[in-house]
Amino acid sequence: MLTRIHRADSRRRAWIAMGIALAGCAAMLLFAALSVPILDLAVVQDFDAESTAWFHAHANPAAQDVFGVITDFGSPVLWVLGFGLGAYLIARRDWPLLAGWVLAMAVGKLWNMGLKEWIAAPRPAFEGWTNPEDGYGYPSGHTMQATIAYGMLATLTWRRAASRRAGAALVAGAAAIIALIGLSRLVLVVHSPSQVIGALLAGGLWLLTSVAFTATLRGRDRVYSEQRQREQQEETS
Repeated sequence: MLTRIHRADSRRRAWIAMGIALAGCAAMLLFAALSVPILDLAVVQDFDAESTAWFHAHANPAAQDVFGVITDFGSPVLWVLGFGLGAYLIARRDWPLLAGWVLAMAVGKLWNMGLKEWIAAPRPAFEGWTNPEDGYGYPSGHTMQATIAYGMLATLTWRRAASRRAGAALVAGAAAIIALIGLSRLVLVVHSPSQVIGALLAGGLWLLTSVAFTATLRGRDRVYSEQRQREQQEETS
């Protein structure tokens, strides 16, 4: 009877996790639909134009070099970290956490690509200057992926922190990295403010989805662990 109860609870948690992922996808679609009219607002377009013009006018080689390094933490460094953590989780056979990490990173990347193609917002451009990066700009890929990845890492590690201060420092550090990467996209004049802000919102939305999905699956995994422990105790008694 106890085994059947645990199996039923495990199946229920698996369905809940699937429902969370689907709800997250629905929320992302709603986000995309709402983004189009907001980006068409004159106040948003004027703010983008004025802001990008300011960053373009005040660009200098030193700032470009510094923020060029910072922005790498939103793409090449991030993907090395992503694959490295994935390999570590495979080695540990931590399948629930691996599934959550894949949902966050891989599916989050697909959502970013899909949103860019759907909304088709151009990157900043000025007369006599060509944007060094190709493709559409909304939402910023570096910012969105950084929000998801560093947010996931902070969420997964803060509970294991030695103290509340250490946990708060982890969260604050992740927030600082995300903010700097977002700022780097503006300083390098490869995105407008609305594209960075939209990336923070979209990334935060998918981060919440991934965290809830992972927590549900890890709860399901604990059900299996508890069941195995009880069965082993019954065999030895």
